[in-house]
Amino acid sequence: MKKIYSLIKACMTNDMNIFKIRAKNNNKKNKFILPLFISLCFMFAIWSNTNLLFEKLSPMHLQHIVLSMVVFLTAIMTIIEGIYKTGTLIFNCKDDQLLLSLPIKKSTVLLVRIFKFYVFELIFNSLFIIPLIIAYIRWGENLQWTFFLTSFIMIFTLPIIPIIISCIIGAISSSLSSRFKYKNYAQVLLSMILLIVILYLSYNIDNAFDYLAKNATSINDLLIKLYYPAGLYAKLATQFNIIELLVYTLVNIILLIVSIFILSRFYFKINSKLKIVSNKKNNIYNKNKIKSTTPTKALIKKELNVFFNTPVFIINAGLGLVIFILASIIISFKFDSILPMLTNQEGLNISKEMIINNTSLLILILICFTAFMSSITNSVISLEGKNINTIKTLPITTKTILMSKIYSSLYITTPALLLGIIILFIRFKVSIIDCILLITLSILIPLISHFIGLIVNLKYPKLDAENDAEIVKQSTSSFVSVMIGMLLMIISIGFILSVAGTMSSTLILFLSIVIFSIIDILLYLYLVNKSIKDFDNLSI
Repeated sequence: MKKIYSLIKACMTNDMNIFKIRAKNNNKKNKFILPLFISLCFMFAIWSNTNLLFEKLSPMHLQHIVLSMVVFLTAIMTIIEGIYKTGTLIFNCKDDQLLLSLPIKKSTVLLVRIFKFYVFELIFNSLFIIPLIIAYIRWGENLQWTFFLTSFIMIFTLPIIPIIISCIIGAISSSLSSRFKYKNYAQVLLSMILLIVILYLSYNIDNAFDYLAKNATSINDLLIKLYYPAGLYAKLATQFNIIELLVYTLVNIILLIVSIFILSRFYFKINSKLKIVSNKKNNIYNKNKIKSTTPTKALIKKELNVFFNTPVFIINAGLGLVIFILASIIISFKFDSILPMLTNQEGLNISKEMIINNTSLLILILICFTAFMSSITNSVISLEGKNINTIKTLPITTKTILMSKIYSSLYITTPALLLGIIILFIRFKVSIIDCILLITLSILIPLISHFIGLIVNLKYPKLDAENDAEIVKQSTSSFVSVMIGMLLMIISIGFILSVAGTMSSTLILFLSIVIFSIIDILLYLYLVNKSIKDFDNLSI
């Protein structure tokens, strides 16, 4: 038991660093300020929205339905978020060789990993459930102490079933990908397909919620059929039954134990396959492939290899590009079906004539949305890790190193954007001048996102991360870059919509080129003058 406790303490101490901010002055308080502020803002948003739902349903005495809905949606979000976590917290972990070399049972290693996964999801669930409980205290009828007992137990048990589902999906994905020669690509493909399916279901879920809103009295029964814990929580909040609560808790514990037992039967087999590297790839030595090249080309090739060999990196940064291509195809073939979504009051509320007469601006909006929401460079410095000291010793200027990361990012975004906009060009018969301007913008706009991501990553590097997911999805630089990109996207789209109709599309595209070019130049000057110093000061 002492070994398990020590192992859990060591693993959790390292992995909980994702909730801290690297402060230059080593002030422990400062490391938690930003994560705490973000968590409180998120919880306030959940509380505000649930408060509105309670307010609408309280006249009908249906407040318990809000409990069911939030728990159900939290479970869905946990499953989606958990699928990402299984790749780095359960399977193919970087500390496998270290832990398995220690005098510890393999089952103990798996137990610690599952526990670590549970703690992460417990924190994630609490961001939804705690604001829900606080809001219900105000609107709940005949509130008793049993509600707090039920809520306390539910907070600790609700993550269990989503974790089991995530592990099952993660195990299937990892097992299938381990059978392919190019394991990373197979894992990325499977994850992309799964995410696209989830997005498709999310897109069509509005109809289901409309039905649920109109049939509020039967919503609880429906949620019980879809996800039993959601309906049970709503039931126990109004009609407490200690037997049902104990049975539910016991069933969750049994399910978790059985799942760990089953997973342990093939967990290490999957892990070993994931770490197998093709001998042919390592041993083949072909002199004809050895070619001299420039430092910039070599660095670009290295950056591209890092991107395409890091599944979580591809999924996080490349999913938006894949969606852009799919959206371009869907718009081209289903434009008449999509048009009402843009023209009605619940959508963008744009007139049909404006859209038809300004299809070039519609393409520009799609480019802005994709470019600003697909940040690649916000992790490229952090992914260097301990190699950063080696790179700094190379006989290459810092400017060359940084610009190679910008060029490699353009190699990723530009082909995808060009493919999508060419499809739209053909569908909407865009004029030659607009085509040239939009192609130029498909380079200038992503360039802004790449410059910002690199500058921010140099300000907030995370060189001692335990895994790639911690860098790509949970670092300060990724969060700040995404927020800045989202702000720029809103401003850009707002500007385009505000001037649409007042001047020609060609003129708006030309003005956009001027504005985005100025921004790119300013960011470039900042990068080569200020950010170079940040790079030179990096060390680990």
